[in-house]
Amino acid sequence: MPSNSATSPVLDLALRLWPQARDRGAVDDPTDLDTLLRAQGRPGAPGHQGGVNRTFACFPPEVVAAFALPTGERPRDDADARLIAHIVVTRTLLACGLGVDRRVHGALGDAYAQTWAVRGAYDASPLALATSIWLVALDEQQGSDHPLNIDWSPPLYDDAGRWDLEYRLFSHYDIRERVLDWVSYASVSPDRHPGCSIWTIAEPLVRIPDQRAQIALGQFAEASDEMDEDTPASAMLERARIAALLRAFAAQRRA
Repeated sequence: MPSNSATSPVLDLALRLWPQARDRGAVDDPTDLDTLLRAQGRPGAPGHQGGVNRTFACFPPEVVAAFALPTGERPRDDADARLIAHIVVTRTLLACGLGVDRRVHGALGDAYAQTWAVRGAYDASPLALATSIWLVALDEQQGSDHPLNIDWSPPLYDDAGRWDLEYRLFSHYDIRERVLDWVSYASVSPDRHPGCSIWTIAEPLVRIPDQRAQIALGQFAEASDEMDEDTPASAMLERARIAALLRAFAAQRRA
């Protein structure tokens, strides 16, 4: 049985580097990115037991993965935490311009395979889906019909109950459209994104030039977000930062 949750140096590093990567497109020490890349394909990565070798392992397999995002939300379970951690590492690398690296491109493909490329209703948590919006926002080819680098050969992806085995071709545009359709759905009511704050959904939308993103941002700007009584001050400050970003974005659009 897995032991209690443990800290994750890889995830902690990705979260520490994220503000630099997000705001500057670079980090002070590029060798930190090598540390993140070395976590790819190791035991504990999402899908690793099913043959996937391009996702990032932030937690060893023998512990229960758990953590809080800067906005305060927590993944719903071990599998959710591992997937979201992989997305967090991938977005940090993408934000630094490493989308041209085949390792990062592969990590992007597997992130999409396990979130937006499933058949039927999305089974990833709203928090995982929302965090992955950053992958589209940072994708320079988000409007392209160029096929994504998704390797469907691992046995994990042979589950016909979760994936359509006859439909394996997804473009950058296809994923963006699925993301924006879900955002339009989720922006209607908090009941449609349980366990995920509006701020986690809204921030990457500022970087997606699409009318559906703008409409959703308008709805989020008018909404209020419930906070637990034990929400730490750091999470409240992070949500306040994003709220200020949305106000500035709205003012710019009105100008």
